[in-house]
Order: sequence, then structure tokens, then C-alpha cells
Amino acid sequence: MARIYTRKEVRRRKTSFLIFAGIYDFLGVVAGIIVIIACAVLLTALFNWMVRDGRESFASLWKIFMDALIVPK
Repeated sequence: MARIYTRKEVRRRKTSFLIFAGIYDFLGVVAGIIVIIACAVLLTALFNWMVRDGRESFASLWKIFMDALIVPK
């Protein structure tokens, strides 16, 4: 048989559920901010790596190009 709740019990249960829902919403927002910050840091690291690698790659390609153009005497 179903249990019958008083208005006071229903209000108390509703309040506790709202509190827990608010806590989980807050924790979800905090976790989302942490993930966004981590993604930004990873993208920055990737961009810096690409710039450094591009400089090294194009430097060696530029050297090969210049060596091919300049004919030694």
C-alpha cells in the first residue's frame, strides 16, 4: 500500500531535492569550467608546438631550397 505523506513531509522532501539539485548543478558548472580551461591550455600548447615545428621544418626546407639555387664555384 502506498504511503501517505503530510504536507510538511512533502515540503521537506521537495526542499531537500531542490538543494541536492542545486548542488549537482553547481558541481556540473565547475566541472564544465575546468574542462574548458583544460581544452584552452591544450589548444595553446598545440598552437605553440605547431609554430615551433613549422619554423624548424621551413628552415630546413629553406636551406635545401637555397642550396639548390646557389651553385658552388
